[in-house]
Amino acid sequence: MLSHLSSAVRRCIRNRVALAPLILVLVPGVAQAGPAGGKGKRDTAPPSVSITAPAAGATVTATASVMGSASDNVGVAKIEVSVDGGAFQAASGTTSWSAAIDTRNYTNGTHTVAARAADAAGNKSPLASVAVTVSNTAPATSPPPPPPAPPADTTAPSIAIAAPTAAATVSGEVTVSGTATDDTALARVDLSVDGGSYQTASGTGSWVFGLNTATYADGGHTLTARATDTSGNVVTSRESVTFSNSSLPPGVAEQMVTPEGATIQIYSDVTGWKAQQVYDLLKPNAYQLGLVGPHLTVKVQTTSPSSTSASAVKLNGVYSSYKASVYLQAKGGTTFMSHPDAIVAHEYGHAWTLYHLYMSQQGDWTAYLSARGILGDPRLDSTYNWSKNEMIADDYRLLFGTPAAQDGLAYINPQVPDPRSVPGLRDFLATVWATP
Repeated sequence: MLSHLSSAVRRCIRNRVALAPLILVLVPGVAQAGPAGGKGKRDTAPPSVSITAPAAGATVTATASVMGSASDNVGVAKIEVSVDGGAFQAASGTTSWSAAIDTRNYTNGTHTVAARAADAAGNKSPLASVAVTVSNTAPATSPPPPPPAPPADTTAPSIAIAAPTAAATVSGEVTVSGTATDDTALARVDLSVDGGSYQTASGTGSWVFGLNTATYADGGHTLTARATDTSGNVVTSRESVTFSNSSLPPGVAEQMVTPEGATIQIYSDVTGWKAQQVYDLLKPNAYQLGLVGPHLTVKVQTTSPSSTSASAVKLNGVYSSYKASVYLQAKGGTTFMSHPDAIVAHEYGHAWTLYHLYMSQQGDWTAYLSARGILGDPRLDSTYNWSKNEMIADDYRLLFGTPAAQDGLAYINPQVPDPRSVPGLRDFLATVWATP
């Protein structure tokens, strides 16, 4: 169809002018243009994204690779990945993408990995997510190096013989005892007589050894104690003593002559006592034992009650040849068995005070009775408790005895002051009564 006629034709028709047959020439028309400056439609379609690895439920460790794909109607601009809703981080690639996640930044257990895509128009895809399990073990650590070896122990132990004392004369069965120490640990203690073979003692830090002196000849012998520590270091200690078994008095099973010269005898009817034990009681309670000892014999037996006898020879008004015997009754139920320190101190008090009565005071009691405040008291020697021999012996116990000796028994005569409360009495006994 013609879109229009030429203007000449229109005029002819309007003026009814006869026209010759015409040939109509169709001239192609040009469609009228639309409004100038028209634009295309805006992109609002979001992209899509998917995670292809790791698979749902997979276990991941160390640095895990998260991979996937994305698409868009125009084009994908970027991919971002997040863990557990945290900050997003950019992935590499777009339509095919990947991201590295260090799983060591997360605790072991289930975590959610999410990915999103964005196009150039700013459209963002819905999140694609997958749950994975993080499982990392602590890095293996090398075991600590072994501690350095301790320095070699080259320090020798120490050892001492406590009993019998050096220069003592002993007989029968005696107990050799002593102590030993070491900076690490002791292994054993051994004893030898006169350089013979060593025999193992009982104990280490505190040790004892039973020795039958009757198997050796009478005379001087050397006891050697040896301590060995766990590193093999060795030390020895020697002591000279005298064995005397051929001249034991009848009924005596063991005899010891102390270094001070006192003789201690253990009778055969006594059990549970050794001469060394008696010496250990006597020595700390025996003031001036070196002076009195050579004139003293201590007899441990079961027959006679604990007591002391003494004698001296008077010639031309001068006393000499003093001798004293202390009897200790080692029998069940006796005071010696229940209070040995007190009885030993009291009986030695007899031996000491009587020695000075004869040898220093020439048998005169006056100075003592005056110092004690009982000179002329009519009760003197009227009873056992008022015996001046017993009172001065018990004065000695409470003034010169050990704490155990002092606390063991009350003072013998409760009707006179305790000697410890009498001013100057101890000094009197030590310096006046015991005048050389």
